[in-house]
Amino acid sequence: MKRAALLVTLLQLAVIAWGEHVYKLRKWSIPPGNYSGITHIGGDRYAVVSDKSPGAGFYVWRLGFDERDGRLLNVYAEGFRGVPWDYDRDAEGVAYCPWRQSVFISGEEDQRILEHSLDGTPTGNELSIPTHVSRDRIQPGRGFEALCCDTVRRLLWTVTESNIKSDSTGHLRLLCFGDDLQPKGEFSYVLGESRLGNDDAGHYYGVVALSALGDGSLLVLEREALITGRRLGSKCRCVLLRFVPVDGARTELAEWTTRFTLADTRFANYEGMCLGPVLPDGRQIILLLSDSQAGMGRLFWHLRDRLMVVPVRLY
Repeated sequence: MKRAALLVTLLQLAVIAWGEHVYKLRKWSIPPGNYSGITHIGGDRYAVVSDKSPGAGFYVWRLGFDERDGRLLNVYAEGFRGVPWDYDRDAEGVAYCPWRQSVFISGEEDQRILEHSLDGTPTGNELSIPTHVSRDRIQPGRGFEALCCDTVRRLLWTVTESNIKSDSTGHLRLLCFGDDLQPKGEFSYVLGESRLGNDDAGHYYGVVALSALGDGSLLVLEREALITGRRLGSKCRCVLLRFVPVDGARTELAEWTTRFTLADTRFANYEGMCLGPVLPDGRQIILLLSDSQAGMGRLFWHLRDRLMVVPVRLY
């Protein structure tokens, strides 16, 4: 385990330092959006959710990779699958559940995790959220952002982005749900130390994405963002780590910070994460998706939707 973690760390840091595996989605004419979650739904197709969605559902993208080195070759948007909804759910997390042939989507506005068929239609089913983490117990906009599926143990995992009102700062609730959509376990997750600022209106720190590795551990993406009033000078710090719920062990795999300045507009608010294909040499592709707030900016300075593609050898 230690050797594998070290190898992942070195590979992650190399990719982030060189930036060679970060792609602007406008290259493939993907419209600017508020993309906040991604999950693999089979073949070359991925379901993507937006926190400013036109309805309840998801987008479908087709991704093509170079089998030799994992480079992203193309992205094709097939469109939105879903139905009109009477309010904006603020969709943040998405997870494909293969044994149900369905997609679950978490909403921070209603603190619900709804099931959708593969055509985007809600099935009428949803995870049974415990009362102590229901909508009135969370901090506004800091609920279930991260969501993933462990296909080996047949569990769905989610975690509150920030602490609920009754908990101390940085102490999050990590929950898993079984086949019957009922809670199967709850664990404590403690955020690392904040490094960008205080908890004011422009500071956001929490867990924004999860991916299950199949061995009982989770990939966790911690995101800390400091947004200034005029946007210039804003920073976004991301930490990718491996977490074992049963014993609380955590291994930091990588950390990187992007900025938005006159000289450097590579600020990227990564909010979505999932596992992609496994390359012939055994390396696993990890995908990280940023939210540009629909290309927020002025004149020549705009945020860009980015997809980071990281091939690593996990085992």
